[in-house]
Amino acid sequence: MKAQIKSKDIIISVLVAAVAVVVAIILFQSINKGTREIPTAYLRATYAIDYNNLEGVVGDADYVFVGTISSKENTVYKNPVEIVNEEGKVSEEATPYTNYTVDVVENIKGNLTTEETIPIQKTGGLSKDKSEYVIYEGDELPVVGQTYIFFTYAQPDGSLLLSGPVSNIGIKEKSADGFDSTTAYKDVVEAYKNQMETERQRYASMYEI
Repeated sequence: MKAQIKSKDIIISVLVAAVAVVVAIILFQSINKGTREIPTAYLRATYAIDYNNLEGVVGDADYVFVGTISSKENTVYKNPVEIVNEEGKVSEEATPYTNYTVDVVENIKGNLTTEETIPIQKTGGLSKDKSEYVIYEGDELPVVGQTYIFFTYAQPDGSLLLSGPVSNIGIKEKSADGFDSTTAYKDVVEAYKNQMETERQRYASMYEI
């Protein structure tokens, strides 16, 4: 009798262990699935300026400033087009635009308010079907809490748009003297002194003072 009880105990222990392994595998797969990195698709376009020329980038922008991303709000989708795949199935694709708020730390070109957090919109973001991030080649999506130099375009309604391969440059160097001692900041300030302004329709931001 005792031997039978021990055998049953062993069988139950094995079953419990097997269930634990299965549960562990399921949890592992769920965690991996939830944390799997979303791929990035890059947009290519023909531009009116040379984005390798910082003086041209500064000159083309309406406002250039140092700012810190305060929040990421949402993503909207513009310019929808219908796409037909090889099987003849029609789907709609649209360009994502991500809305952020930013605290202006210092103006380099233009005079935006530094007294309140203001909204900005960035060309790029998570696709409508959530399968990938879409961004211009050579560009990056800003991260909440990080400080950047922004190159923005005022829109007809007074809002601010970030668009193009160089629309925000991260200030990654750490210095006890602050961001104004970084190479990125010094390069942009020098480029502003020698900016190459482009001839185009320009608008004023509603956040200009």
